[in-house]
Formats: sequence, C-alpha cells, structure tokens
Amino acid sequence: MKIKCIAIGNRIMGDDSIGIKVLEELSPELEKEKIEVIFGETDIDYALNKIEDMDLLFIIDSTYFDIAPGTVTFTTIEKAINQPHQQIYSQHQPSLINFLKTYKKSMKGYILGIEVEKIHFCLDLSETLEEKFISICEEIREFIYKAIRGI
Repeated sequence: MKIKCIAIGNRIMGDDSIGIKVLEELSPELEKEKIEVIFGETDIDYALNKIEDMDLLFIIDSTYFDIAPGTVTFTTIEKAINQPHQQIYSQHQPSLINFLKTYKKSMKGYILGIEVEKIHFCLDLSETLEEKFISICEEIREFIYKAIRGI
C-alpha cells in the first residue's frame, strides 16, 4: 500500500487553487514521510494514472457547500463513490471520483475539501482564504497524520 496526496484545482481560478497551494506548502514534509505528492490540477487523467489498487489517498480540492469559507471538510472516498451519480459535483469535469467509481479502483482514503469564497479568473486566493491559509494547512496536516496512524 502506498500513501498518496493528490491536489486538484485550477491555478488561474482564484480560490479553486487552494488544494494545490496547500499541497505545495505541505509537500516537503509529506515527502520526507514517504508520502507521494501528486499535483493533478485539472488533469484528471494524469491523477487517475497515478492511482494504483490498494493506495491510501488524500485528495485535496476546493468545495462549495455554502458554508464558511476556509472550512475544511473530510469525506471518505467510499462515501463519495457510493453517492448517487447525480450528487457528485466537480468544477473539474469529469471528476476524479466519477473515474474512480467507473474504473472500480480499489483504494481507501479521504477527500479533504476546503470551502471557497470566490472562484474567478485570478492567480491569488481570496483575502479570507489567505488569512486562514496556515490554519487550513495545519488542519489538513493533522488529519493526514492521524489517519495514517489509524491504519
């Protein structure tokens, strides 16, 4: 079993890049722990190609659940895959979760979602996500290490 962190997002769409920026921040530490870091960005085929059966995945992406911007949510991949097809939403179509479901990849893991404030053509995060960036990184780091210890 390999442990992999995959960042999904679009660097030129403001807060949609939060997953990429968080993984960039955490990657030196994660790589020291032998966790493979994958920047899937909007190339879902590339990300899917990096996933092997029995991997433990942490997929980091932006979310829009109409909750407070900067809120981090954690969902098991199994729960996301087992949702009715019409309930799996992604700005990155087709979504990685849809592909995992279609190709019946056998893995465990989590989707670590970071609630956005706004998505628009911009290279920078919103002021809200910028202010919360360090705490978002800490929360995700802690979750990954707790999940790994719980294996």
